Amino acid sequence: MDKAVTTTDPERIIDETLLPDTYDRLLPVRKLVHGEHNPRREQPSARLRRSIQRHGLDRALIVRPDPDQDTYHITDGWQRYQAATDCGWEVLPVRIYDTTLAALEATEVASLGRSWSTYDWAQYYESLASEVEAESQQRLIERVAALTDGARSTVTIRKYLDALSLPVETHPLLRADNAGSEQAWAALKNHNPDVRQYSGLSWEVAARLARQQGSLNKQRVVGVAATAVEFEMSVAEEFVAEAAARPETPLATIRQEVLYGQQHDRYLEVPRVAVRLDHDEKQAIMEHCHQTRQSLSEIVTERIEALAQDVVADK
Repeated sequence: MDKAVTTTDPERIIDETLLPDTYDRLLPVRKLVHGEHNPRREQPSARLRRSIQRHGLDRALIVRPDPDQDTYHITDGWQRYQAATDCGWEVLPVRIYDTTLAALEATEVASLGRSWSTYDWAQYYESLASEVEAESQQRLIERVAALTDGARSTVTIRKYLDALSLPVETHPLLRADNAGSEQAWAALKNHNPDVRQYSGLSWEVAARLARQQGSLNKQRVVGVAATAVEFEMSVAEEFVAEAAARPETPLATIRQEVLYGQQHDRYLEVPRVAVRLDHDEKQAIMEHCHQTRQSLSEIVTERIEALAQDVVADK
């Protein structure tokens, strides 16, 4: 007969083969809460739920106690917690660390080789920084780097911390998965209706903007971030510098100046539109581009210029 573990509920039995090899305790799920320093908040995948349902948990959750609330903060394992509770688990195996810093360090070790995004790592370093005391920002960054065994340079950690200091409304632009609340995206769309069509804000540009934000109001900062996504990094950095240096100048004006220079008033911007074509039409357009060695942008520019000449001639 398989060994079993009796939980706090006498009627609830967990097959020991579903538990990891190492853990400190089994805790009731009602005592487990999302840790304020947990860098991940994603929902579990259907695949993870099926795996836990069939095979159990291969790793214990990493937690720290909160004696005042009689709860335990999950620093690593939030997706496993959600998936297991969805599968009906009433207790979960945990490794307990007395302090947030110790739990965070254990989380990094547990996460080596796993798929953390850049945004996850940045949040992790921010959490470490919040637990470290230092007499200066530079010393703080050095201490965080030392805690991570040199996994990231001090330059990279500074970049991450600077970028995350931007208003939370800008944070979806830093995420490769395009995640973010609809409220956050709505705030960004107020400044750039097409913001979700772009690939996001580079961490270098975000850090540069963060260092300039002390002289700007929040709405200006959000607007700069939402607009900067349109540019390649070097141009985006120029745009950020100009927007910070001239806080009273409309961003639309600065955007045109950065794109087109002193003759910006002579340019007509063609909207980004998706043209619906059938397969044969789309293929024909792409073959035409290849044969003529022109990009779609060049073809559109030629057609707009020709249209403008025709319209002027007809007047």
